[in-house]
Amino acid sequence: MFVLSNFLSALAQIIDVALFLYILAIFAVVVVSWFAPRSTHPIVLTLRRITDPLLGWIRRKFPILVQGGFDLSPIVAFFALYFVQKFLVRTLYQLAERAQ
Repeated sequence: MFVLSNFLSALAQIIDVALFLYILAIFAVVVVSWFAPRSTHPIVLTLRRITDPLLGWIRRKFPILVQGGFDLSPIVAFFALYFVQKFLVRTLYQLAERAQ
C-alpha cells in the first residue's frame, strides 16, 4: 500500500503548489489593476487569461461584489482557494498516512 500512500502524498503536494501559484496569479492581477489597469503586456494578459475564468464566475454568481468601481471577487477567490487548499491537501495527506 506504500505506492498508494506515495501517490496520494505526491498528488497533495502538486495540488498545494498549483493552488498557491493560482493565488499568487490572482494577487498579481490585483496589484497590476491598481497601477496599470489597461496594461497589454503579454505577462499581464496571460495572468488575466488564467484568472478570469474563476473571477468571472464569482462576479456572475455574486454581482453584489462588484459595486462602485470596487471588485471584491479576488477576496472571495482567495478565501475559497485557501479553504480548498487547506481542506483538500490536508485530507489527501491524511489519506496517504492511513494508506501506509
